[in-house]
Amino acid sequence: MATTTSAKKNRRLAGGSLAVMAAGFAATLPFPGGASGLLHSGFEAGVIGGLADWFAVTALFRHPLGIPIPHTALLPRNRKKMSEGIVAVVQNRLLAKESIIEKLSQIELAAQLLPAVRNALKSTVYSERLPYYLEQALRGIDTDKVVPLVSGEIRGAVQRIDLGALLHQLIHKAAEDGTDERIFDLLLERAQTWARTDELRRQLGVTAMQLLKGLNLGGLMQFAVNAFIGYLDEDKLGTMIQGFLLTKIAELKVPYTEQRVALINGLRSGLSQLVERLTETGQLDAIRDGLLDSLQLDEKIAGMIEAWREKGVEFIQSESFSDTVWPVIERFIDRLEENQDLLMEAEQWMKQQVSTMIERNHDKIGTFVKENIDRLDNDQLVELIEDKVGQDLQWIRVNGALCGFLIGIVLRIIEQVSGYF
Repeated sequence: MATTTSAKKNRRLAGGSLAVMAAGFAATLPFPGGASGLLHSGFEAGVIGGLADWFAVTALFRHPLGIPIPHTALLPRNRKKMSEGIVAVVQNRLLAKESIIEKLSQIELAAQLLPAVRNALKSTVYSERLPYYLEQALRGIDTDKVVPLVSGEIRGAVQRIDLGALLHQLIHKAAEDGTDERIFDLLLERAQTWARTDELRRQLGVTAMQLLKGLNLGGLMQFAVNAFIGYLDEDKLGTMIQGFLLTKIAELKVPYTEQRVALINGLRSGLSQLVERLTETGQLDAIRDGLLDSLQLDEKIAGMIEAWREKGVEFIQSESFSDTVWPVIERFIDRLEENQDLLMEAEQWMKQQVSTMIERNHDKIGTFVKENIDRLDNDQLVELIEDKVGQDLQWIRVNGALCGFLIGIVLRIIEQVSGYF
């Protein structure tokens, strides 16, 4: 308000100076000689100077007298250039990214923030509001947005794993540390336990007897088989086969035997070939995707978030919240203040985060300035500039009238003096 009043006062003063020159010019017009003529010349030059400066000042903001004279209303006509210039000056000069980061490096952020945090901890207002804000933050978590985000990250992380290479590495590692041999021994133990059962012995005897009776060899071989069948019954036959199996299993349990080494190497080779085949055909990826789908990640993550939220709210509302949280925070602040290395690391981390934010968002300063300028129409923009610098421009008009008056007198004196020679 004070600026506007001052601008109007200066505008009246400029107009008054021009009016005085015009009145003086009119008053001395009938008296061309003597001192009146001298004043007349001064008033005449003052009118010319005042009008010229009025035209120049007015032409900056609008068309003088509303007449669209070329090269007038300069600011409205060059609005785009002016906006771009203002944005460039503010963004690249006044608020240059390098300058902001340099000033940031001179500020001790941690030293200023820690006392503020400590005072907040001792403030009843903050200690009462923090639980409320934390509860609102927890309840405000949008599960529908968080779940797909977390689920997508988990799926992406799993899908980026080269399962073929991972399985080959596991097979190689198992061979190196003997894990595959221990698994093989475990399988032999289970097979040995199963082979000792009476049920297996009976099944082996029945199956072998049926197989022998079903043979139709003819001639002498058939006679020999029938004699063999007559000598043995199912129990004896099962016992023989069972003993054979147990003997072979026992042989395979002996380390470094030829059969054991060959069988283990065959298993390793077979596993590697299986992994390669599954990888080439895409079945390994299909198995992985199928396992991910079967896990129902979205439902499990949603359930976990809900459970954590309820536990968090329950803890915040409990009486133990203040007794637990505030001492932990205060001890953390104490450790920061006592440990200069830790404090320096925290300082560097905060400055790095702020610098990164400035680097990422510095161009938005120019966008913000441009958006605010674009909100103003031409009349509002002209009024704003006139309000800020117009009062000084009005003094150009005053000075133009006064300087013109003095120059007119000087020129008239020179003219009269030169007439004597």
